[in-house]
Amino acid sequence: MPSKNGDIGHFSENLKKDGTELYEKVKRYPLISLCFIIAVLFLIIIPYLQVDYQGISNSTVKATLENQYRATLAQVFGGAAIGISLYYTWRRIAIAEEELKTTQENLKATQEIAQNNLKVSQESQITERFTRAIDQLGNPAIEIRLGGIYALERISKESEEDYWPIMEILTAYVRKNSIFKIAKNRKVTNLAMDIQANESITSKVPEIRNIPLDIQAVITVIRRRKHSFENGEANSLGLQETNLHGANLFDANLSRVNLSGADLSDANLSRADLSEADLSLANLSDADLFLADLSNAKLSDADLSEADLSLANLSGADLFLADLSNAKLSSADLSGAKLSIAKLSGAKLSGARNLTIDQLSKVKTLYGAELDEELFISLKEKYPRLFDEPKFI
Repeated sequence: MPSKNGDIGHFSENLKKDGTELYEKVKRYPLISLCFIIAVLFLIIIPYLQVDYQGISNSTVKATLENQYRATLAQVFGGAAIGISLYYTWRRIAIAEEELKTTQENLKATQEIAQNNLKVSQESQITERFTRAIDQLGNPAIEIRLGGIYALERISKESEEDYWPIMEILTAYVRKNSIFKIAKNRKVTNLAMDIQANESITSKVPEIRNIPLDIQAVITVIRRRKHSFENGEANSLGLQETNLHGANLFDANLSRVNLSGADLSDANLSRADLSEADLSLANLSDADLFLADLSNAKLSDADLSEADLSLANLSGADLFLADLSNAKLSSADLSGAKLSIAKLSGAKLSGARNLTIDQLSKVKTLYGAELDEELFISLKEKYPRLFDEPKFI
């Protein structure tokens, strides 16, 4: 059996340990401890004083009343303790929310700083890439120039701020460098004059012309650019007097682009949007303009000979002095098109839509043109001269 002294020692150690823990708690929560002590004293003293004040001598009644008073005070103190506990809980929640709000604000500020730093870094990288790409455009090696062109295209898609300057740089590059490489078997024109017939006889050898790779690369970039006039571009592109023979501009958005005096012969402009574009004095001979939109385009004095304009929209187009010799205009929309002094010799006009006698009466010639029977008969009766074989001096 354990000794009595051992039990006392063990009890003493536990008491000392509990006392230390109690002291630490009192030290940590002095206000709560003080309130607890006061509450205990109140529970002991006040019921006793209240019963004693009433002068009750019966010990049983006295004890019962003291217990009732203590129970009532305990309920009061319990409610107060709950209220205090709720208050401190609310305070802790409020402090936690404030700390959370502060943490979120600090996190947001950190994120903004990080985003600003990232933006500055990206802008710095774009500026460096932009400068390097511009330097590449002046390199004599075609591969390096192509790399610079496509690098500028990538930057234009990443940086809205640099988009338009890049378009201006690329179009200026085309205007400056679009020079044809003409093969040795260039066009040879032998001119003989038949004085009696008052006609010139011309023989031609096929001309081979190749658009430079870097110019076609720029045209490709322009064809697939992300914006267009009044849809991200405040100004129209300037490609006037450029040599774009045989260029691929399929489905390109060239609305209101300045192509005056440009050479677009043999170019693929099928389905291209050329509405309100300036194509005056442009060479569009043999060009593929199938389903192209040329509404309200300026085509005065343009060469459209042998061009394919089938199903094209030429409504409101200005074709003053334009050469449409042997052009294909079947199912093209010519409503409101201005055809004054236009050459339509050999043009395929059968099936052309919204074409009137008034429009055709103003053309220079319809010699050899294919027309719908009704139009042909009416024009032949009223304006027979239009079908006379032209005499060129």
